[in-house]
Amino acid sequence: MDPAFCVSLITPTYNERQNIALLAEEIFEVIDREADIDLELIVVDDNSPDGTGEAAEELVEKYPVKVVHRAGKLGLGSAVMAGFGESERAYLGVIDADLSHDPSELPKLIHSLREYDITIGSRFAEDSKVEKWAWHRKMISLVGVGMARLLTGVEDPLAGYFFLHRAVLGEMELTSGGYKILLEILTKGHYDSHLSVPIIFRNRQFSTSKLNWRGNALFLKQIACFSLYRLAGRGRRGRRKGK
Repeated sequence: MDPAFCVSLITPTYNERQNIALLAEEIFEVIDREADIDLELIVVDDNSPDGTGEAAEELVEKYPVKVVHRAGKLGLGSAVMAGFGESERAYLGVIDADLSHDPSELPKLIHSLREYDITIGSRFAEDSKVEKWAWHRKMISLVGVGMARLLTGVEDPLAGYFFLHRAVLGEMELTSGGYKILLEILTKGHYDSHLSVPIIFRNRQFSTSKLNWRGNALFLKQIACFSLYRLAGRGRRGRRKGK
């Protein structure tokens, strides 16, 4: 019997050599127990100086992994777009490479695509937990999420752990070079329904946050642009029938 869910899971990487093998091991340990899920992991590496791309290539013979090597540090959002472009599967997902996203939630996120167009690993659900969340980072996240909620009505519209039907993207051009590509998808995409799934947002083991003031400035620019996009009547549309 063919799997019900053929999924491409995209993970953008920059200096994640110590994490990438651990991530793949966790992902496929979970997925191997799910007979109805056929998942490939697409690693999009931005020429990491620590050799992440080479470490990812070593996984190809052990797991269903593809590696996309890019010329330089071109941004998380554009890395996700490159991964989407590499995939020919009906379902797409995104996960961070730094082990902050728990792969144990993969079955719930993927199986829920039976009923929902987009499924999101939420840090803000009642049963969610964020490990060792520094107060200043929590405040920045709460402010950013609050702004994005006004625009989308979604519990965690800035999440980096999510899945969707390819039809949600339609023919739209994704322009987000930064780290909040889900916000653009929620603003422009073709969908009728979404589900927030509680997650444990784990403490990073071998890497640090890539977010800096440039990332925050880019996010504010995104909020302004997408708000104007909505005001111009060009916001999200319902999912196309038959897709």
